Amino acid sequence: MSIAAPLLYEHSHAADSPVRGPIIAGADISLLRSEQDIQRPGQMRRIATAYLRLWKLDDLADAARVLVSELVTNAFQHGAGEVVDVRLYVTAADFCIEVDDGSPWIPRRYADEPLAQGGRGLFLVDGLADAWGVTEDGARVWCLLRRDHGTPEGQ
Repeated sequence: MSIAAPLLYEHSHAADSPVRGPIIAGADISLLRSEQDIQRPGQMRRIATAYLRLWKLDDLADAARVLVSELVTNAFQHGAGEVVDVRLYVTAADFCIEVDDGSPWIPRRYADEPLAQGGRGLFLVDGLADAWGVTEDGARVWCLLRRDHGTPEGQ
């Protein structure tokens, strides 16, 4: 695993995401495929929580942990590349997660089957994220949480 985490982040967000404003902080994490793949979602939950604490966005941590876990799990289960790249970043309005698995296939939600062992990941993403999507080439899934989510008007 390699981590690059500059406090001033020079990277653009996914072109089709509704992210508002310039990126003010971020981190890129590259996860190599290995026998340790099953541990990667848990590692990324802890990393995301640490960055949210650093960026003083603790109130987003519960939802962000689930989103990171689902997207990283999907990337390792269904992705095609040797590396899964995870990008976490903050704008004045949003906390964003992007996961690139190198796969040319566009992820899709499956019909919810009550007894199915899996297939609910994107339903969770859809329910928790304020917005989410997939790049045209299918390689990158992104989602965002509004930083002002849950804040009463006028505060």
